[in-house]
Amino acid sequence: MRPTPFLAAFLGLGALAAAQGSDSCATAQAITGTGSFAFDNSLATTDGVPDSVCYAFGSSDVEQDVWFTWTAPADAVYTLETCNLTAVDTKVGVLSGGCAGTMLDCNDDSCGLQSSVSWLGTTGTAYLLRVGTFPGAAGGTGSFLISDGSPLQDPNSGHHYQVVDAAGITWDAAKLAAEGLTFQGVQGHLVTITDASEDAFVQGLAGTHWHWTGGFQNTLSPNYSEPAGGWEWVTGEPMVYTGWNTCIPEPNNTGAFGAEDYMEIILNVGGCAYGWNDAAQQEHPAGYIVEFDTGSAQGYCFGDGTAAACPCGNPGGAGEGCANSSGVGAKLASTGSSSVGADDVQFHGSNLLPSQPALLFSGWNAVNGGTGVVFGDGIRCAGGNIRRLGVRVPDGSGNATWGPGLGAGNGDWASGDTRRFQVWYRDPQNSPCGSAFNLSHGVELVFGP
Repeated sequence: MRPTPFLAAFLGLGALAAAQGSDSCATAQAITGTGSFAFDNSLATTDGVPDSVCYAFGSSDVEQDVWFTWTAPADAVYTLETCNLTAVDTKVGVLSGGCAGTMLDCNDDSCGLQSSVSWLGTTGTAYLLRVGTFPGAAGGTGSFLISDGSPLQDPNSGHHYQVVDAAGITWDAAKLAAEGLTFQGVQGHLVTITDASEDAFVQGLAGTHWHWTGGFQNTLSPNYSEPAGGWEWVTGEPMVYTGWNTCIPEPNNTGAFGAEDYMEIILNVGGCAYGWNDAAQQEHPAGYIVEFDTGSAQGYCFGDGTAAACPCGNPGGAGEGCANSSGVGAKLASTGSSSVGADDVQFHGSNLLPSQPALLFSGWNAVNGGTGVVFGDGIRCAGGNIRRLGVRVPDGSGNATWGPGLGAGNGDWASGDTRRFQVWYRDPQNSPCGSAFNLSHGVELVFGP
């Protein structure tokens, strides 16, 4: 097939580039950001090894591969595709953890003879991109496109939602993966659908068929009975509204994979265009849906060079505080209902420094309109009636948790109050500005009854 003028332009540009991927994984070419990147595997050898994730048409290998290393600028679902960008019969893969690491996704033919992969990227994490050909196909030149799938906001609730494709993932694994994501300083969780308006919004999201939600059947609940008793949401919200498929109908606890105790979305099944379905862990999972409760908890005071100026040219990544000695900025997320009565709000710090003390504090005011003032190696944005809410020593990965029960113990907030939260933490070795301490970005919460 003759390339289109648009494609030919990309191919021509590729031929002029000095470096278009390394033939060796160990010396992978560094690229940054999203957009189009040229590759040339015309003379490449096969450097990687076969992987079962790459199995297609009798082969698990990617031949004539060239390598790139790319670091995620934010928590998001990223897509790498060669669709309409080359005439090469491509096969591509994405790995984490180095050349001998885990193959996150691999694809041969997603769009004709070209390829597309998607993976869940974490801020500051480096990924290896393996771009090659289907075994036996000729190499050549072209481009690949990296794009992100940013969470979409429901205008009614203010929450953001992310559909994540992850074939074969269990409900348990999806729950952990969702809780490992943050957006605007808010920790994610599997989606909870609590009214018809939210259900309609989720129904309008693309690609939700066979994707896990946060519904599960608690077999220890006093209300448990099959098939409809004991259903709960992962957040503890009551399951008053339901949207079960009514054509089959669901839930029915029938299937070939054992007890169906977990909830997924199904589309165009049994005569219904949309509905909820009870399923077993391994029945037919295709991914999961993440919800970020951004309506009441807002991230602010970011040290990523957009909302605040870090003190010595040390901006962190998107959604982070100013960079510390490890090269990343600390993050803070909140979970819970922000209800004074429930007093169940928790705070989760990440990208802190292992074994170095970290203090969560709150303030009544947003300092300097929320953009803050320089404080150590970071920016302090929470001020006024400062309250210390506890010191934690982060684990080996730099994570720490505070709460629940913070409000009841301190009497620091009442219904209707707005409070700002940050984490101060030690950074004694080679801190960027020499101050030996830094701060996370801020989280602002509006408390209710």
